[in-house]
Amino acid sequence: MARPLRIAVITVLGLMLSTLVDLAFDMESRLGLDTLFKIRGPQTTPDQVVIVAMDEASETRLGVGQDLTRWREFHAKLVDQLNRQGAILIVFDLQFIAANPSVDPMFADAMRAAGKVLINECVQKFRRGVEDFYGREECSDRNKIPAISREGEPATTLSEQLVVMRKLSPTPVIAQAALDSAPFYLINNSENASIRESWTFYDALAEAPSLPVLAWFYYQQASSDYPDEQPLSAWLTAQRRACANPTPDLAKLNTHTKQLICQGDSRYLNYYGPPRTLRMESYADVYEGKVEDLQGKVIFVGRANRQFSPGKSDFFPTPYSDSRTGKMAGVEIMATQFANLLEDSFIEIPAPGWLISSLFGLLIALLLVGFAGWPGIVLSLVLASAYAGSAVWLFGQRHWWLPVAGPLLIQLPASWLLSLAWSRYDLMRERGRILEFVSRVFPQWVGMLPAAPGQWTEAGIAGTEKDVSGLCLATDIEGYTAIAAQHSPREMWELLNTYYQVLGHPVVSHDGVIADVTGDAMMAVWFDAPASKQRHAACFAALEMATAVESFNLSSSLAPLATRIGLYEGELTLGSLDAGTSSHYRAIGDTVNTASRIQGVNKYLGTRILASHSIAADLDGIVSRPVGSFRVVGRAEPLNLVEVVGVKISGDPPPNEVHRIFADGLAAFKEGVWPEAVRLFQAALALDANDGPSRFYLQKALHYSEMPPLAWNGIVVLDSK
Repeated sequence: MARPLRIAVITVLGLMLSTLVDLAFDMESRLGLDTLFKIRGPQTTPDQVVIVAMDEASETRLGVGQDLTRWREFHAKLVDQLNRQGAILIVFDLQFIAANPSVDPMFADAMRAAGKVLINECVQKFRRGVEDFYGREECSDRNKIPAISREGEPATTLSEQLVVMRKLSPTPVIAQAALDSAPFYLINNSENASIRESWTFYDALAEAPSLPVLAWFYYQQASSDYPDEQPLSAWLTAQRRACANPTPDLAKLNTHTKQLICQGDSRYLNYYGPPRTLRMESYADVYEGKVEDLQGKVIFVGRANRQFSPGKSDFFPTPYSDSRTGKMAGVEIMATQFANLLEDSFIEIPAPGWLISSLFGLLIALLLVGFAGWPGIVLSLVLASAYAGSAVWLFGQRHWWLPVAGPLLIQLPASWLLSLAWSRYDLMRERGRILEFVSRVFPQWVGMLPAAPGQWTEAGIAGTEKDVSGLCLATDIEGYTAIAAQHSPREMWELLNTYYQVLGHPVVSHDGVIADVTGDAMMAVWFDAPASKQRHAACFAALEMATAVESFNLSSSLAPLATRIGLYEGELTLGSLDAGTSSHYRAIGDTVNTASRIQGVNKYLGTRILASHSIAADLDGIVSRPVGSFRVVGRAEPLNLVEVVGVKISGDPPPNEVHRIFADGLAAFKEGVWPEAVRLFQAALALDANDGPSRFYLQKALHYSEMPPLAWNGIVVLDSK
């Protein structure tokens, strides 16, 4: 399978598996986000936020117990106390649904006198009637009549699919005395689900703002252009409904405020730490005037256990919750949302999770495919560690939540498994190719090679040679003798060992067989395949070998190994040669010798790859050019040679002007028109001073201009290898 396809498969499968696991188990929130909170640890809380906790100590000292209506007789004095100390806002996380005529008027008078009290509104959510009911404190303890029944249809029940939300207002005496009111809805704590995000607006309740949002707008009102003639809750609802067609009031708001009103209906809470991290004072202490430093504070009043007790109601798990810290009170979650609004520090998702996970999976796949085996796994582990570190840093510094559970726990191991499976497949395929070649050419080796891991063949001994029609590729290192003289045998061994690995890979990848390696020369063959397929494979292998050698020379600290390549096709004999007590397996025949001679012609022409005309001329996908006819040493018949230049780009490539001029010059040279040939070769060199064939023929043409050959047939005779 091609590398790009493998990369795509690893990326897509890893992402799909991670997505499915996250959908099934909410892994990214339950594990990823919670882990980021715990790694980051507690943060500094804003000084303006104070919670007045209706805690266990206050229950005992005031003698009120669990009945919330009995607390109401103390609320009036509490409001007076907070107002005298200069609190900016007083927010009650209580729902005041049931009336208490004996104390409600006194409480209402205190609220009216302070002019800064906000109260909570009850929100009920029904699914399947009272069988699946959500609400907080007084809201859930009373008023459990199904929504449809309350509207006059007692015989009607809700379907499985229908979900109803409704809002119950506080008792009129208290509601009219409050500065404003808004709901603050949390899911039923019986589900024991962690609270990670909170509503900003309730679209199911006619776009009503949540109580923390309303409190933040009142906190900002002194320095903003919010209207005074109507409650801000009604004004915020109107602006929310006008987001598609902004009103003048909405248009005047800053970008941050407009985004809060118009973009989304919930935000991820940025918890400052475990329960009781925000400043929390006992209700009884504040009531009795024992707490100071409340000037300019926003006070949140609500039930909050200061000593963890699992049986308490209206307490919810958060990312920091465990058996030691316990759950967090609803009023502290409300105060946390207000503090996030105050500091603009909500947890943000900078880009869609699937996009970030896709990029992570793509980078992992690139490493695993580009560096097969353990190197790729180690590099991918380094990348994953860097990604995890970046996710932790961005969460702590920017409040950005990047997916970590899916990429690190699902995508990374899945990518490893796929990569190792493909490595195993490649190994099996390579072993099969070796076994097939040996069984066809050198059958006496078959009994010594594994057909598969743990499996051995039992083939018998067959003949030791085979006649084939094939294609031979010969290589040679230019100036090898001089290079070897400059280095020790050990240095040359290490250099050549790496060099032949680089040189051999393109042969094997294009289904060729390395027939011989001797000193500075390598011989490879292609056979038992259609001629056109052999020619394509050999030419592509030669081009890749030339590119690989260039890269190898750039990275080598020793002398560069300039490599020349020659290609020729014909009859071959593949077999063994006995020498004393050992056998050596070779490709033998005139085809091998001729390929070696063609390789040597590169030295004269200054080229890298030469092939006989029958191999490369007009071959689809290959760019080549004729370079003339040559009679080489040891061969009577001349060879028509072409230079293999490169891979043909899709479409019609633009004509190479140097090649065109050279072709005209070569035609003049063959006809013996020496002055014209000189002019054309000089013109080609003017465009490309490094064009070796033009330089070679220019020298020949200049020589023949002065001393014309006696009998000219257009063939260049080379008198040495």
